[in-house]
Amino acid sequence: MKNIFNFKFTLAGERNSKFRKIKLLMVGCLFLFSFVTIGYRTISLAGINKSSPEYVSFKTTKQNVIKNLPRGNIYDRNNNLLATTIATSSLNINPQEILNKRETIKQLITIFPQLEEITLKNKLNSNKKFVNLLREISPREHIALLNEGIEGLKIRTKHKRVYPKNNLAAHILGSTDIDGVGIAGIEKSLDSELKSGKNINISIHSGIQHITEKILLEQIRKFEAEGGAGIVMNSKNGEIYALTSLPDYNVNNYNKTSNDLLFNKATKGIYELGSTLKLITAAIALDSGSVKENEVFDVSRPLRISSRTIRDFHPLNYSINIPEVIVHSSNIGSAKIAEKFGSAIQLKYLKKLGFMEKLDLQIPEVGKPQVLMDRKLLSTMTISYGHGIAITPMHLASSTATLVNDGIKVNPTLLISNKEGENTQVFTKNTSNKIKSIMRLVVKSKHGTAKKAEANGYLVGGKTGTAEKLSKNGGYLKKQNIVAFTSAFPINKPQYVITLMIDNPKGQKSSFGYRTAGWVVAPIIKKIVTRIAPILNVKPQNERSLDFSQNLIQYEIRGKDRGENL
Repeated sequence: MKNIFNFKFTLAGERNSKFRKIKLLMVGCLFLFSFVTIGYRTISLAGINKSSPEYVSFKTTKQNVIKNLPRGNIYDRNNNLLATTIATSSLNINPQEILNKRETIKQLITIFPQLEEITLKNKLNSNKKFVNLLREISPREHIALLNEGIEGLKIRTKHKRVYPKNNLAAHILGSTDIDGVGIAGIEKSLDSELKSGKNINISIHSGIQHITEKILLEQIRKFEAEGGAGIVMNSKNGEIYALTSLPDYNVNNYNKTSNDLLFNKATKGIYELGSTLKLITAAIALDSGSVKENEVFDVSRPLRISSRTIRDFHPLNYSINIPEVIVHSSNIGSAKIAEKFGSAIQLKYLKKLGFMEKLDLQIPEVGKPQVLMDRKLLSTMTISYGHGIAITPMHLASSTATLVNDGIKVNPTLLISNKEGENTQVFTKNTSNKIKSIMRLVVKSKHGTAKKAEANGYLVGGKTGTAEKLSKNGGYLKKQNIVAFTSAFPINKPQYVITLMIDNPKGQKSSFGYRTAGWVVAPIIKKIVTRIAPILNVKPQNERSLDFSQNLIQYEIRGKDRGENL
């Protein structure tokens, strides 16, 4: 009997033990379920799920990690931030998961007072499972939402490209699309480097960029022009310190900007830049040996060639040499010089300068020049003074740098370069010295077309250009001009090139009705040089110094009326 009792007791004890184990197991399962549920809700509130780009599985590959790296920053040459990527959050909601909609609306309005109650009510009553409430919320708002623990909220974290300086260097930087892929400017050209997380310094100087934009914009508004372009470039290594196309736009609003504003006039727009091309003509003539610098050309009468009559804006009544042709900006003189060397030699030098192709620049927005090379004498003559050849302002800046860089080819770049120009010798050093001397006289001479560009002590040299604007339908717009000025300073030992263009200025009372380059563009060259020279550590010089006279030729320039020496 005792053994039976002991057996029953043992059996009961075993049953109780098994029951306790089962009970503990059930409690453990319940706890685990609760933990998983809470974890899921936390993830849901944070907006992280397998369908969101922020969800990372335990099987994440190296490629996926690289794909999700923040995009590299873009800085100027002095490490000023121009473009960066920040993390932002968007607020979405699943109306089907909202139990107490009235209370939810109150909670949301407390955190986001900008939301309207009626709008929220309509969205929360939607039959959809996904409704966007706000495209961007702050970190503080994000935390407030988490603290409220509102059912059905989905907070999605994403990366956003921002441009802290808004409009500055807009046409250089470009932009990215919603997926962070570069679609314009540096963002597009260097997309692979930036996507890998690499930071990039471009050659732009933010201060000089700002000055150039500001002064050029003021002049565009003063002369009621349609727009313009400006370039400041190192004449030795081609580094671009400023590149502006106006009107510009806020890069942060790229997707909302019209195509007209997005168009880069400095690098993509092609224009007939008028008499600025006479510098090239003079250099070709001297370099090829086709014309001696003291050889004279009769410009006293208009030149009739084929069906065209070539005239001068300010007629002269005597014969003039090459320096005088440039200083007085004689179309007739330039045409007769071109006749001496012919189309074959002209084409040879234009090719060397890169005027027959797009520039190799670190942005995709580059234009290809249009040159009327039919090998007819008329075309050769008109190209000599900038008609029948349409180039970008950047082509003009690059060729100007080549002219003053001892004739060595200079290729523009938007990246910081440690090397000076290529070894391609386009013109001889002797030719370069002569052109620099003539450029200085265009500004310094009493009868030069760019007297208003004189910046005391900084020895500016350059050439003006005024041309009738090309019509989109072909031909010329007789009452609309493109005005340009290309320059270098200090011209005895050139360090920087400045090239400006203004589209269709209107004559003003202050300019006595004139809308030519000498009145519109030349004065702002002076303003820009005066402002940026101290930044670039270019010190004023005494023009009568020995150093200056050793580097420039002192040509005699005769006046307009009777050919008197100046």
